[in-house]
Amino acid sequence: MAPDSPSEQIQIFSELPADHASFDISDPRVMAALSRAEELHFWHRSRNEFIASRLRMLGIGAGQRFLDLGCGAGCVSAHLSILGLSVVGVDGHRHLLLRAAQRAPKAKFWLHDLTRGVDELPPDRFDAVGLFDVLEHLDHPSQTLRQAADLVRSNGFVVGTVPAMMSLWSRADEQAGHVRRYETAELHRLLRSNQDCHVVEIVPFHRVLIPLWWMRKLMLARRRDGASVSTTNLRVPPWPINEWMLRLLRVERALSRGPSAWSQHGTSLWFALRKA
Repeated sequence: MAPDSPSEQIQIFSELPADHASFDISDPRVMAALSRAEELHFWHRSRNEFIASRLRMLGIGAGQRFLDLGCGAGCVSAHLSILGLSVVGVDGHRHLLLRAAQRAPKAKFWLHDLTRGVDELPPDRFDAVGLFDVLEHLDHPSQTLRQAADLVRSNGFVVGTVPAMMSLWSRADEQAGHVRRYETAELHRLLRSNQDCHVVEIVPFHRVLIPLWWMRKLMLARRRDGASVSTTNLRVPPWPINEWMLRLLRVERALSRGPSAWSQHGTSLWFALRKA
């Protein structure tokens, strides 16, 4: 039975301070654009489908316990919950978690400032922990990877996605609060620094978007207003274009099943670690 209100799904441990220099959620224009993009934009829909397909390849499916660290407004949490995973999402923004709870009524959520670490969270052990477009925001991502591994059972997985190719860095990255875009070799070194886990795979995806991301970089360079940069980047394309882009990315995914050469490029990278 679903809870009577989204707030009943949320357990409170701590909260990000209002003046924390993280992703700015204060502009209603940006938040409205983000909400619409996460529901409709081909990029978010394709990423959710890609994540679900890689999890299936790792043997992670319905009924297994999944922790989504830095879940934001629940874009991935909601998708995985619909697929039958037992999802717990964690984020420090109360407003975003309320939105996440509305989208995923069967999931649970923990309000917690992750800059404080994970020691205050329940000592649960999950089948997998996800860090979806989280590490690129952090000055010390290795610490977060270690904390994620602490929350995984033996032989469980730490998985995630990051934006790739520093050459594609644009004002969209700046407005999103990114510190970097990852090269494959750089991400591999970071993952190997976690001695409790071994690297299972690093897979580039959204390869066909590379030319479009170059065009985006040039277009956004002319924008001066930060909110304008964000809303432009989040704008959902017209229906025919949006649907055709989603289909194109599905074709790419179908042609890229199984192990992928790490030397290939994509606008994003997927990674999976397995805990000893």
